[in-house]
Amino acid sequence: MRTKAFSVLLLLLFLFGIAILAAELFFKPASPIVQGSNEIKAREHFDPSLSRIRSIKEFTEYCDSLYGHKQIAAGDSEQYAIAISRTLRDRFYHGYSYYSLGQNSLGRILAPYLKPDLSAIVIPDDILKHPMAACSQQSIVGMEVFRKKGFDVRKVGFYSDKVGGHFCFEVFFNDKWHFFDPDLEPKLSIMTANHFPGIAEIVKNDSLLQSLYRNQDDKLLQTLFAKYRYGNINDFPAPRAIIYQYVTKVLSYTFWLIPLLTYIFIFIRRRANSKEKCAELQGSLVYAIRA
Repeated sequence: MRTKAFSVLLLLLFLFGIAILAAELFFKPASPIVQGSNEIKAREHFDPSLSRIRSIKEFTEYCDSLYGHKQIAAGDSEQYAIAISRTLRDRFYHGYSYYSLGQNSLGRILAPYLKPDLSAIVIPDDILKHPMAACSQQSIVGMEVFRKKGFDVRKVGFYSDKVGGHFCFEVFFNDKWHFFDPDLEPKLSIMTANHFPGIAEIVKNDSLLQSLYRNQDDKLLQTLFAKYRYGNINDFPAPRAIIYQYVTKVLSYTFWLIPLLTYIFIFIRRRANSKEKCAELQGSLVYAIRA
């Protein structure tokens, strides 16, 4: 009875794996269409034409073209950082991007049963498949681009019980850390004029904070920026989520093999055991006849 139930379970898992594979191969979600881009532009920086940038490689190549060279000259770190900051602001508008069927189907299906946030994309190349990204996702892309160009980076996290959290990052160049907030978009001209100050410098200067975030509510700023915490240098900020997403992406194509190979292995073992029993039985019969 147990053997039959286990065989049925393997069959169901195999069919589930085939369904996931079919979704991954044949369910191709339409490319996200930006609705109301003029309304988006009215509240934040956004250039729909930059949706053509769909990988970290393409992002860095675009920034290289703005800078004019692949190699950053000594003393030009800030100039290149401005190119990344401008591109990052214009590439996304605010909003979480999630996996769907056809884009890591297994990860999308399992996430609600494990932790819903696991379907919020953290793999940088996959974030760039969407025009929208939350503060964490925009920062993940920015940190990855800076790392690819040889900069050290670290997460800057904010959290308040009253207004929730916020995710930014800092980059090290010219012998100090520099703050970047691609989602709330502090005034770039003021950031540039102040050579991209670090978050510690910004929060100590209330007038600077207010001028950088003049479009944000003052009470929200004071509450949100009251406390912050740094991440470890060059650590990926969502290590568990990225492992989950890479594993489920692979399993979306290969999960069906697990129950199939398990069944084959069990079938071979049973057949081998059956042959051994038959051989033992034949041996005992021969011995009985001779006796």
